[in-house]
This record gives sequence, C-alpha cells and structure tokens, in this order.
Amino acid sequence: MERLRVRAAQDRRSLNREAIWLLEQAVEPSANDVLHARQDRDAQLAAWQALAGRWQGTVEETDELLEDIYQSRTPGREIVL
Repeated sequence: MERLRVRAAQDRRSLNREAIWLLEQAVEPSANDVLHARQDRDAQLAAWQALAGRWQGTVEETDELLEDIYQSRTPGREIVL
C-alpha cells in the first residue's frame, strides 16, 4: 500500500487513479506482445503450409488416426476434428 502511495504521489495521481492506471497497463497488450503473437501466428502458418499436401495416407488410415486421437483424449470438453 505504501509503495502504491509513493507511486501515486510521484505520478501526481490519487491513490485510486494510480491503482486504475496500473490495472489498465496490466491488462492491455503491449506492442511487443502483439508483435510476438503475430510472429507466433506466422511461424505456425508457415509450418502448416510446409506440411500441406504431404499426407500420403488413405481416407481409412486418416479415420483410424482420428479415432486413435479421440480414444487417447482425457475426458473434457467435446471437440470436433
């Protein structure tokens, strides 16, 4: 609480306004966060594009693989593959 009071005084804000400002800063994504999210998305997309069209299995093999995935899942929310 004392550290919050000191920050508020340094920033010339009320204690309440300082707390609100700090919360807003904590929940808003920074430009750096946005950049990392875009880089992660682009890397994932590149990986999927590299794999696209490379599956050599038959429809039956694909169905078996999907069934194995469904059977291996732990109970939880339902998903559709």
